[in-house]
Amino acid sequence: MASLTHPFDTDTLYELTDEGNIKLTNGNRVGIFTARGQYISGDIKQADPQLCVWVGNNPDESLQQMSDKRAATSITAKRT
Repeated sequence: MASLTHPFDTDTLYELTDEGNIKLTNGNRVGIFTARGQYISGDIKQADPQLCVWVGNNPDESLQQMSDKRAATSITAKRT
């Protein structure tokens, strides 16, 4: 899953969960937020909404590979 450490608060890790939410971890503290940065639960009650969007906007790797393959096929077809 996608994850990113906040560039200004290097102790907070933003991770995409299987449910599509964002899990923030800072030491023993945890917070769950929507992909738009809205608080759901946990000890951490504030998140950077832009970082939540960035982490939450990562497509499934298998879907990404499929779209890359289509793009490569399309480019190859145009060259011939």
